[in-house]
Amino acid sequence: MGKRSGTFDHEADFMKGSLADLDRAIARCVTMRKIMTRSRNRKSLESRIHWLEQVRSRHPGLASS
Repeated sequence: MGKRSGTFDHEADFMKGSLADLDRAIARCVTMRKIMTRSRNRKSLESRIHWLEQVRSRHPGLASS
């Protein structure tokens, strides 16, 4: 988990949580992407959203938690 932000930075962190935690992280990134003014920040959030969606698709067992 990130030290200041409270967000997960590693796939293993999500494995300890639930699908709802992962969905909240994706929703948070989508919301933040909408309000970002710098394209660099938007691109960073788009990359994170993509990564989070990959985590979700790679671990179908997470959905049963």
